[in-house]
Amino acid sequence: MKAIVAFLLPLMLTVCLPAQTPSTSLQHDDLQAALTRFIQSFDNLDWEGFRAAFDDDATVFFPRGFSTRATGRVEFEKNFKVVFEQIRDGKTAPPFMDIQPEDMEIQRLGDVAVVTFHLDDRPGMLNRRTLVLRKNTNGWKIVHLHASEVKLPAQ
Repeated sequence: MKAIVAFLLPLMLTVCLPAQTPSTSLQHDDLQAALTRFIQSFDNLDWEGFRAAFDDDATVFFPRGFSTRATGRVEFEKNFKVVFEQIRDGKTAPPFMDIQPEDMEIQRLGDVAVVTFHLDDRPGMLNRRTLVLRKNTNGWKIVHLHASEVKLPAQ
């Protein structure tokens, strides 16, 4: 009987333990939730939700329209307000966009994450995005956003 219990107990624990989520998975889920909130806020042009995704000291390279790096909340919000109005373009109800990240890669480096992906939202162009997020007491915040685009070769 002891031999059977000794054999079955580890097997039963193995079956039961996957229901528990390791802390690294929870952290990854927190990061994924932050990314989802950011994208949904941007899709809906939800200004308060969107700005809450950023750290006060974040830096941003915009893909077009602004030739210099925006440093700090005052600068990047001023530029994003222009972008929001361009996207809104007279529309009155969300969603205003349908951001669909493609080929997303998340690299976790402790309390920092680098997220890269592509957007297929402009014909003839490949839009590339890099987000650097840092986890603090308020959750994951974007500390850098780099947006660039490259012309696709003619087919």
